[in-house]
Amino acid sequence: MKQLSRDQLERRKAQAVRFTRDIVGDPGRADEIEDESLDSYAERRKIELVNPERSVTIMASKQELLDQIAELKETVEDLEGRLDDVLDIVAPEEEGEEEGEDEEPERGEG
Repeated sequence: MKQLSRDQLERRKAQAVRFTRDIVGDPGRADEIEDESLDSYAERRKIELVNPERSVTIMASKQELLDQIAELKETVEDLEGRLDDVLDIVAPEEEGEEEGEDEEPERGEG
């Protein structure tokens, strides 16, 4: 009995669908193969799935995580700069506001 991983079997099944549709010329049968579950396809083809239900989790190294954090910090800084640029366009500071000249002038009576 041949042993394949889920990914390998998915590729093989996709090839069988294409072959049946394009070379054999039987689109109905190709649809049947395509709709068949991977487990059923493996059983029918007498293929043993290696780690059929377990997904592989790969832990990132500390350095990879630190690199990713640094990259994310750069992205945040870039986005903050862009937001500042947009804010300057949407609500620009008027000249004189920074110097406290934003108060309304007093009206004289008379």
